[in-house]
Amino acid sequence: MLIQMKKPMFPRIIVLLLIYGVVFLLLVMIQFTRQGGFTHNVGNFVVAGYYREPSNTGSSLSSNEYFLTKGGSVFFGGTEFRMDDGSGLRLCYENGETKELAPEYMILSEDAAFFRFPGGSGLDFSTRYVDGALELRISGRFGDQVQRLELPYQPLKTSRIREYEEGKVIVTAEGVDYTFAEAILDTKARILTLENGESVVSYRMVPEQKGVVSDDLVLPTALDVQEYETILTRWRDRSFSLWNRIIGTASDEELVNAYLGESVRRGTYKAAVSAVPAVFLSGGQRTFESSVYLGRLDMGLRSIAAYEREKLSRLSRLINEKSQDFLREFHVFEYLGIRNNGPFIDEGTEIVRALDPSDLTLDLTPGILEGWYDWRLYRFSQENPFDRLVDQACFIISTGVKKSPQGDRLFVFSDTVADTEFNIRVGKALVTYGEIAENKTWAGLGRSIILSTLSIIDPSGMLPKTLTISGEGDIAGNTPDRQINSARIYRILVPGSDTYPHAVSVGPGGIWAWTAAPISSVQENNVLDITVSFPVGETHYIMIRGIRPFSKIQLYNIDYRTDPQFERYDSSGWSYSSSEQTLLLKIRHRNPEEHIRIFS
Repeated sequence: MLIQMKKPMFPRIIVLLLIYGVVFLLLVMIQFTRQGGFTHNVGNFVVAGYYREPSNTGSSLSSNEYFLTKGGSVFFGGTEFRMDDGSGLRLCYENGETKELAPEYMILSEDAAFFRFPGGSGLDFSTRYVDGALELRISGRFGDQVQRLELPYQPLKTSRIREYEEGKVIVTAEGVDYTFAEAILDTKARILTLENGESVVSYRMVPEQKGVVSDDLVLPTALDVQEYETILTRWRDRSFSLWNRIIGTASDEELVNAYLGESVRRGTYKAAVSAVPAVFLSGGQRTFESSVYLGRLDMGLRSIAAYEREKLSRLSRLINEKSQDFLREFHVFEYLGIRNNGPFIDEGTEIVRALDPSDLTLDLTPGILEGWYDWRLYRFSQENPFDRLVDQACFIISTGVKKSPQGDRLFVFSDTVADTEFNIRVGKALVTYGEIAENKTWAGLGRSIILSTLSIIDPSGMLPKTLTISGEGDIAGNTPDRQINSARIYRILVPGSDTYPHAVSVGPGGIWAWTAAPISSVQENNVLDITVSFPVGETHYIMIRGIRPFSKIQLYNIDYRTDPQFERYDSSGWSYSSSEQTLLLKIRHRNPEEHIRIFS
């Protein structure tokens, strides 16, 4: 018979208490000193590393802040930028000392990450679109005596890297090429150096050549800029000669404006003004546009006020409806920028940012390109929202290009119809974009479109409103009753001409002028000094909008009093509309440059 012995209870209780104690301590450690690996998508790049939370309950972090234990890495464009322990990241000091270290702290935002190192130095990573290409910007923050920072990089296992020039590499990831722009690289050690004082580096996509225009789709004359300008000059000469013959019976304001604008350039302004028929001068078809040459500023003021109200109302409706159709307006961001309409620019910008490049249509493409270079003028210090859209816009334009069977002309078609006025606008937009972006391909295509359109103008200066293309590729114009004249072509083709009626910013807070003269301005204390250029002995008119009541005006460096009848006299003069905050000016030039000084 076996006797079962009972095990003593006390040792078992002690063991259980020890186990519970260990579990409790582990739970406390997990709660107060949690640590582990992390991976975050930040905008268009990925951040990974190891974090810890402070054990000191007095320290608190927001949801986007992390203390790091083993550093971290940034992944973008098939490349890892290493900042982990043992990566070889170094700070180099002015005294020659170097320190290898890892970041201790990180802050994440919607599209940026900041890593801080012991001693106050740090690295910022962010992405943005530039000229339609996505880029990672790496900028350094340098502590005391730090001369440079050496950041290791390495391609991922799925990427390929090649050195195409000394110190320059291309990384290919998932069929897309990436490269460093103006960076100091040690391509053997794979070290990127950021110097104190020149601390921004760009690692960006090499733009995909979508819709690349082959050489046979750009006219030979369009490749030669000088030849292109010569052809344009000949067309302007022919048009001016035509206008000179028909001006005596003109009733079209665009024709009058084109004729007078060209006459200023050619030194025949006085004779040109005299040739404008009386029936036009007193007719109801005149608006504020021609008042810069011909006066009647009382009528001009009423006309421009009505135009501005109507246009701003239309833009307000489109922008409030979040409609991308506002981009169909000619140079809409230039229009808003000149008038310093910040709220409309901001709201319009949000519509542009929300646009999916894949949703762009042909009719929006000129507005995209115009917006891209107008933004560079009026919001140059801010990220350009059109950067990510211009490549797709150019691609869409190129897919609509059809060439004549003879190979001497090409046009942009929507299905089987080409609007010639649209072709001139889109051609001009491509030329300007291509020249600014230093892209000869798109500039060449733009010139080709313009030259093709000018080549089908008949001897009377008329251009078919639309063209059609047959199944065999033959291109033909429409019926004669649907045409546009050379003055309309001139208006689209030569925007920015200083002698054609235009709006220009002349002062802070949205002060702008309607003029046909080159104008510049400077604000000094309480004086707005506006410089106006025009031929000596000639007279022109200016309306300055958005200007508040002032104390006095000087012309020819002397005080000038207002006179409601100033237009009747053969001299300069002015009047002011307080209700419209508009200054009306008549300027007779004694010198090539005259000054209008407005004292607030």
